[in-house]
Amino acid sequence: MPSRMVRHVKVWKQAVSVILSAEDGSHTPEVRNLLLVLQYMHDVNNRVAESQRLPDSIFCLKLSEAFLEGDLFRWILRSCGVMMMPEPCVLPNFSFVLDLEAKMMIFQIMCEATKVEKALEDLTNSLFWSFMCDIPVKLEMVLDLKRASVLEDTFKQLAATDQESFKKPLQVFFDGNPEVDNLYVKDFFYEVFHEMVSPEYGMFMFNDSKTLAWFPSKVPQEDQRFFLFGVLCGLALYNQVIVFLPFPLVLFKKLVGVRPSLEDLREFSPAEYKTLHCILHEYTDDVLENLLIDFQIIWDKTCVDLDPAFPEKPVTGQNKKEFVDAYVNHAFNTSVKRIFQEFERGFFKVCDREMVKLFRPEELHRALVGNDFHDWEKLKQNTLYEGGYDPSHPNIVMFWEVFDELSENQKVAFIWFVTGYERLPISALDTIKIRKINDNIEDGYYPESETCFRCLDLPQYSSKEIMKEKLVEALSSNRRISQ
Repeated sequence: MPSRMVRHVKVWKQAVSVILSAEDGSHTPEVRNLLLVLQYMHDVNNRVAESQRLPDSIFCLKLSEAFLEGDLFRWILRSCGVMMMPEPCVLPNFSFVLDLEAKMMIFQIMCEATKVEKALEDLTNSLFWSFMCDIPVKLEMVLDLKRASVLEDTFKQLAATDQESFKKPLQVFFDGNPEVDNLYVKDFFYEVFHEMVSPEYGMFMFNDSKTLAWFPSKVPQEDQRFFLFGVLCGLALYNQVIVFLPFPLVLFKKLVGVRPSLEDLREFSPAEYKTLHCILHEYTDDVLENLLIDFQIIWDKTCVDLDPAFPEKPVTGQNKKEFVDAYVNHAFNTSVKRIFQEFERGFFKVCDREMVKLFRPEELHRALVGNDFHDWEKLKQNTLYEGGYDPSHPNIVMFWEVFDELSENQKVAFIWFVTGYERLPISALDTIKIRKINDNIEDGYYPESETCFRCLDLPQYSSKEIMKEKLVEALSSNRRISQ
């Protein structure tokens, strides 16, 4: 069945591609009908068991940037009520044919356009008010923080900020330093998220292994932090910054309107998942009766009746699915309803809801959290060289020998050192540059990096031992990565 389905998908994709390649072919009824057939097959695929499901990439079309920009333009105009333009071909109804890179490109275009729009609005206001009175208007959203109290300062300043300013270009300053540097924005998100989403800070509940966080079920009504947490997540996606966000996939499912399932509990709490799976699929009615399980559970250190109308109702073969569904619903919906609504409200104060809905949950996770990268051979193959270096240069050969001897943590530290990210963004998966500064041997100097350009400035060293010592010291001074 899967191979037959693949053949059908390829045939219909080929037909769509042929029509789209024709001039003005994208707006004919035929292409919409073909996309509807692909959508039907995509929906059928989503209803089969996950182990038998075709990967979503099977349905993706290769579309040019020009086509996507035109489709986005038509979508925006029609959303604004300009009906004279032809309907967009793919957006938003057939976004399943777009791969993640295409969706990220569309999302980034919209974010940059919104920043320009906000800046123009503020510029117009500033010109007006300059005639009326001397009131300065800021074209950016500025956060001026102290590193020693970065999270506390962030919460205070965001709470005091006009919410329309969240969509302006973001500038971050530390400790009164007036220098404008994009690196400070990366530093800001790194510092804030690592402090906020830590067991020690106490804002979230964690699973037994302390590897995944989730929203707590008991939070004071006046606590604004979850709204601001949503704002911070929205700001990170809006500004294309990868963040530390150790949450299960169910967070991203809920953001795009996908209902949580028992599989989501498998990720957050394998032990509880196993128990519920056995209740649902393995235990006989007699076994269930002897186990004396009822609808009362412990979640987030609180005893909860899943059926308040019938306290301590026993779980039987007849109501076991009701029990499992109620358990999952309480864990991911009921217990966090008010708190998640606040988080969601903050997130969509920054990001456009319709744009976010283009992503599948897994794609939204990758867009915000990045890709775990450990393909070191691929990194070698894709590295570019400047300033007289090439793959055969003795200093480069020596560098890769040193790199191969590093521990896995040190290699991850190297990725951070060169790119500014622990996990890599979609747009920067596996390419760095290594640049030679001059032709002299410089044993006294350390390697340096320009993270904005993913570039390593590598001095020439007289020996492999000296190079390794200098590189490891440079990585060790990077306090963010444990060696």
